[in-house]
Amino acid sequence: MASRRVPLGEWICPGSNEKRGDALVVLAKRRIMLLGESHDQAEHHRWQLHTITALFHYRPDMVLGFEMFPPRVQPVLDRWSKGELNEPDFMREVDWPRIWGFADELYLPLFHFARMHRLPMLALNIDRATNRRIAAQGLASVPNAEWEGVGVPAPASSFYRNRLFEWFKKHPAAGQDARAASERFERFVCAQQFWDRAMAEAIGGTLRDERHPLVVGIMGSGHIEYGDGVPYQLAALGIDDVATALPWPADTDNPIDDPPIANILFGVAPAP
Repeated sequence: MASRRVPLGEWICPGSNEKRGDALVVLAKRRIMLLGESHDQAEHHRWQLHTITALFHYRPDMVLGFEMFPPRVQPVLDRWSKGELNEPDFMREVDWPRIWGFADELYLPLFHFARMHRLPMLALNIDRATNRRIAAQGLASVPNAEWEGVGVPAPASSFYRNRLFEWFKKHPAAGQDARAASERFERFVCAQQFWDRAMAEAIGGTLRDERHPLVVGIMGSGHIEYGDGVPYQLAALGIDDVATALPWPADTDNPIDDPPIANILFGVAPAP
């Protein structure tokens, strides 16, 4: 399959060498902007901060949504954004090691940017215990009262299921028993869809704001690639004014696919 490289420090359209110097101007006109990441890659988080800073020039009314946080810590996010908490208290009150666990120094510059500009921070995730329960039992076996207010996800596309299966095969839960693995995979898909739906509904809820802020979602790339995951669930909610962007290692080809992997890519330094 033919492909292209993404120049370091440049925005391009996937599958081409077309540089987009106007990328941020175009993206700032959307209502929702989803920025992907590999959670442990510092360069991805630097790119996110660079992008948010540039978008802020055009849309200072933005809201920053984070996959890292479940709704129960929303009051803590509100206090942090208002400057009412210092950094140690903030990290302790959100219980960072338990809710997320990746190195906090990767994310703190993003959190400080929100506080510096008094930008609302939005918790997008569900509680980890809820996701584990759905993955173990299936959504139908979990009482609706324990869904944290999230609705029924739109069914996954066959393309998304195929991608999820590739991830699942690398997981210890896949095992050797084909029948058991098949059942585990269905629960895995169910949990992933529910996760996507929760983030889509949290983002969609902000659009009721009469000021029409730009909502920037920070989340794992797997939740947005190829328009699956969160964009797919947003579309099911009738929300389609969404753009997706991914950091892409400058030494790696990006695929020419239909649908494209994202609306736009930015070339970053390869992971060490």
